[in-house]
Amino acid sequence: MNRRRPFARNIKRVALMPAIGFLLLCIFLAYWQVLQAPRLRANPHNRWARERVRMTEPGQISDALGRVILGAERTADGWDRTYPAGHVACHLTGYNTRSGLQASLSDALLGTGRYENPWEEFIEGPRRGNNVHLTLDLEAQKLATSLLRRRRGAIVALDAQSGAVLVLASAPTYDPDEVLASTYSFEMFRNDPDRPEYNRAVQGLYPPGSVMKVFTGAVALDLNRIKRDTEFECTGTYTIDGARITCPRAHGTVSIQRALAVSCNTTFAHLGRYFTPDEYEAYAESFNLLEPAGLSLSSSRGRLGDFSGDDRDVLLAETAIGQGKALITPFAIARLTLSVASEGRIVEPYLVESIRSPAGRVLARGSAREDGRAVSHETARLMAGIMATAVEDGTGSVARLRGVRVAGKTGSAENPHGDTHSWFTAFAPVDNPRIVVTAVVENAGAGSAVAAPMVRDMMQYLLDRVEDI
Repeated sequence: MNRRRPFARNIKRVALMPAIGFLLLCIFLAYWQVLQAPRLRANPHNRWARERVRMTEPGQISDALGRVILGAERTADGWDRTYPAGHVACHLTGYNTRSGLQASLSDALLGTGRYENPWEEFIEGPRRGNNVHLTLDLEAQKLATSLLRRRRGAIVALDAQSGAVLVLASAPTYDPDEVLASTYSFEMFRNDPDRPEYNRAVQGLYPPGSVMKVFTGAVALDLNRIKRDTEFECTGTYTIDGARITCPRAHGTVSIQRALAVSCNTTFAHLGRYFTPDEYEAYAESFNLLEPAGLSLSSSRGRLGDFSGDDRDVLLAETAIGQGKALITPFAIARLTLSVASEGRIVEPYLVESIRSPAGRVLARGSAREDGRAVSHETARLMAGIMATAVEDGTGSVARLRGVRVAGKTGSAENPHGDTHSWFTAFAPVDNPRIVVTAVVENAGAGSAVAAPMVRDMMQYLLDRVEDI
């Protein structure tokens, strides 16, 4: 009996060796097939992965009502993209897999990366990408594109209640199908002096002009340095450290409400003495005024200038009226306006409503993100009333709508490269905001002349759409 025990132990050892080997093999396969699979598939030298992506039917991108703006058609070599909305949505779709939402949402559209599901592919057969549904209103986008025709500029429209992006239009536009039609057309596109590839809505950096007075007024009011009825004397000129800031005419004695209505430069430049550069910059951070758009699209960060030099008082006075070194995107001004309409809350708008599998299962859903409060509820309500006065009895009167109270602000931004840029930003109705619209038109002159009528037309259209839903 005792002689059998060593023999039995030897049998166990021999049997254990293949078991351990099998376990090590499982661990090895799990490591490379599961843990390292995404890295291997993404490796540019993986020809099988490239072929797999080429043969995948890519997902669609559609607007809020399911109207397709980016499709796909089968070819002998795989799949080619189609652009049913053409130039109207070009800055959203891009023109190839390295531009627009095609680039930033490629994993979702191709079912790769975090959206990859090998088991589903094994069960269901050849892969199909996921479909992306945007918050965009394609018909409103068409209107914005037509309003900007033959101009350079941008129009942004937001749902004031949900934070959804309804319109993100930039001009000039381009036809995505034509860009890659030939080497010549691509070179013409890339070298066009009007830069049609540039998405001015989120990438364009402009001196904000007088629309910046909404921000400046909110800062001074929220710090409790002034009241609504605080009076200022406009003689037509304000001098600070030898620099002169002028108004088209002397406005006389004005309150902050009247000063915004008539867009008095000297009053708002004078407000620069009511707060420090550090306080001003802190509010810019609170409002996310300089932050990129965060919409799955390449976007720019704004800037105010350097207040550390000896000219900081002059620079602050100039920045307070939207001049100086300040450069802001149209989207950032729309986001600022949304904060005022949202009673001082910081709301980060969103563009992607959902990402859905080919079977319709929701894989991801978008929503606006609230990021605290920029100013108090009282300050926001006060600024909303002041902006309403600018439309009812001020420079923004062209933006008035029948039966709807509109809050807005014009802007005429001087720039060193040409004629004045035309700005207007607004929301409506004042008492129950539904829509925010911001427009900038390059080298077009006064905000009341060009941008304001565009915003009025967009606002009317979008409010009518809201009523119809």
